[in-house]
Amino acid sequence: MKVITLSALLITVLPLLVNGQNVGISDNDSTFTPDNSAALEIKSTSRGVLVPRLTTAQKNAVASPAEGLLVYDTDLDFFFYYTTGWQQLGGVSGSAGTSLNDTDADTKVEVEKTADEDKIRMTTAGIERISINDTGKIIIGSAADHTYFIKDGSLRMEGAATTFTDLNVPVNATTRGGTKDPDLNRLLRDAGNTSQGVFAFDFDKSTEEELYFMVQMPHSWKVGSTIYPHVHWTANNNVGSDVVRWGMEYSWSNVGSSFGNTTIIYGETPIAAASPVTSLMHTITPLGGITASGKTLSSVLVCRIFRDADHTNDDFDYDAVMLMIDFHFEEDSFGSRTEFTK
Repeated sequence: MKVITLSALLITVLPLLVNGQNVGISDNDSTFTPDNSAALEIKSTSRGVLVPRLTTAQKNAVASPAEGLLVYDTDLDFFFYYTTGWQQLGGVSGSAGTSLNDTDADTKVEVEKTADEDKIRMTTAGIERISINDTGKIIIGSAADHTYFIKDGSLRMEGAATTFTDLNVPVNATTRGGTKDPDLNRLLRDAGNTSQGVFAFDFDKSTEEELYFMVQMPHSWKVGSTIYPHVHWTANNNVGSDVVRWGMEYSWSNVGSSFGNTTIIYGETPIAAASPVTSLMHTITPLGGITASGKTLSSVLVCRIFRDADHTNDDFDYDAVMLMIDFHFEEDSFGSRTEFTK
């Protein structure tokens, strides 16, 4: 075995041992023998190995990198090795935690991005998609628009992740007051006109007629968000450019609160998908939004639904047939976590 001394600045002597195809380097042991399985072994108790340090641009500019080439990326603070492309080598730990990145660091898993935040973040294409915080809350989506699970496994939605659903009031679940009742008439029967047929309420062309009902806000409702009532209806004649004007009078109260004076809202413009209205077309007319500020779960609306036939805008000269009353409402959960509160 031949010992050769090297010097970093030609001052400090470093033993270099060459044994056949083995090379051993030590800064403190002249008797050190490299392992037979290693082409090169370095021994030190006070220093490390420093591989080339390149910026991301410099790393990506290396011409024809050999497979297995190793560098340290100073922009990303990760070791990278080359195979079919530059691949991150594990993660780098420090005061800001640990991260596992792809080549350009826009897809990654981060543990404690901020020191001691006890949080895991998962990012793809530069956008954080999933996070898990120290309480076990799992957020899927963006900061503003996301679905999240809390530690007991229940699910909530926020921002654009919320959904709309229907609170249906079938007309046959309403009550006629006995003063201005719509007539229950046959709407349709079979092709041979031999069946009993199906019946619905006809609202008169010239006299205000009405039905009564009550609804309770369900536990999946996003508390405080606006609700949107509308009327499903049809007619036995073409409506065309004529107007059928519907109205709803209501009072809305929380549990433990008193009902106040009623409010009346109106609607006379069908949605675009049902305009112009032709004979027996299923039509929806929105009645506008009802602001729900201060309203809570299990709150109840006491309602009167009517055709505002006396109004000058209602110029359809035939009966209108009501099919259903419906409320669109925003939901942010599958229900409430307790019996009476979210």
